[in-house]
Amino acid sequence: MRQGIKPSNVLCLYPYVKEVPIYEFFPPIGLEYVATAVSDMVKSISIVDSRYVKDPMSCFTPSVDTALVSVNWNYTYDEVCSVIRQIPSHIRIIVGGRQATDCVEDLFQKCPNIYVIVRGEGEATTRDLFSGRPLEEVKGISYVDDGKVVHNESRPLSSVNDVKRPDRKLRTTAYRATIRGIDLGLSFDAVMSSRGCPYKCKFCTFKLNPLGQMRTWEARSPESTIEEVEALDADFVAFVDDNFSADMDRVEAICDLIIARGIKKMFLCNVRIDIARRPALLEKMKKAGFKVLMVGLESAQDKSLVAMQKGFKTNTVREAFKVIARSGMLVNGYFIIGVIGEVEDEMLMISPYASEIGLDFISLNRLRWEKFSPLEDIVKATPGYYIGQDNGIYSEKYGRKELTTILKRIHREFYSPTHVMQILVKALKLGVLSPRRLFTLLYYVPYILLKTSASKRRLKKMMKQ
Repeated sequence: MRQGIKPSNVLCLYPYVKEVPIYEFFPPIGLEYVATAVSDMVKSISIVDSRYVKDPMSCFTPSVDTALVSVNWNYTYDEVCSVIRQIPSHIRIIVGGRQATDCVEDLFQKCPNIYVIVRGEGEATTRDLFSGRPLEEVKGISYVDDGKVVHNESRPLSSVNDVKRPDRKLRTTAYRATIRGIDLGLSFDAVMSSRGCPYKCKFCTFKLNPLGQMRTWEARSPESTIEEVEALDADFVAFVDDNFSADMDRVEAICDLIIARGIKKMFLCNVRIDIARRPALLEKMKKAGFKVLMVGLESAQDKSLVAMQKGFKTNTVREAFKVIARSGMLVNGYFIIGVIGEVEDEMLMISPYASEIGLDFISLNRLRWEKFSPLEDIVKATPGYYIGQDNGIYSEKYGRKELTTILKRIHREFYSPTHVMQILVKALKLGVLSPRRLFTLLYYVPYILLKTSASKRRLKKMMKQ
């Protein structure tokens, strides 16, 4: 039997220097959950975020004997592998995260210094590892034995109510809300109040983890959620739930507790357009301090929404946003570029559609395939489409390069100088920006526009005015 691990001094590393833009200032909450789960089993444990540490390798002092490394994204995957290979040889490396679960064999090949890969949720599995149990007895891990990768039995999913809330004292970084690296003057934190999603959109894998395990929607109680929120020092808190509004009565109870306890914070959350059915709830959310709503809209084409089984069409969205707009909150719409069957002109409709319904922000993502997603069968049945090496879904006409060009054009057309100014003024009215911070941002508006794919010609024109 292979001996287990009984670490003493642990360093938890978030290895991404460059982050997925929409999450650029989010703390690595998944890694924090795992660190908290094992903090009582070790002498010392800390979390190092490579986005804020110039030389993360310098944090691996001789006393550190174990490293927990989060590999969540395919984003800069090769660079992350390079970081793992640089970790000092005396340290046992345990890697986990969504991308790690997807790429076990590849990670062991690229990073032979990895000792164990944790597949799926890591809290209970890492506790078992740290107890010193032989590796053969630990569910949910993979390791190399005699040159072969061994995959132990998968671990059953845990309840969201069985997971300890993250211990923020383990951080070595103070997180602040930013736009393209520009500080908004607000301390920031994130809270998970539920896991999973009750809907069945074809492109989505929120209900499945990379092991194919089905997760039904499960939520913490409003009281438990607000106890965590109330204890935070942050000015701005993001609920990282896949679908915060899945139970709107629960949302109302959370708002009631925020108001009753006099909690003065600002909030962001992901919702479906169904929230428009409860205009009084939207007003209560605003009163409770909700400032930003993130809504999955995916496409400006009815045929695509039907194919994806979104449960609504564009006219439904238009009617819903008449209600949502009255709340006065900032609203971000998620869209997918490269939906199967859409041509360039249809993708380019995203910008005018987003402007028409009153979105403040748009987030554009290329269509991707993930393990156990039904998209694989759809791609195989659609002539000319294929899954790329990066798991992106492309066609003979629209490869990665072509979709990137379209994505940039949509951004350029949506984020006009006038629209950016409107966002800043709205943020000022909502209290998200102070007047002083607004004036600072106004100085950087040309920079913001350029970083969101505005053309150099537009920038030069602005500077001349």
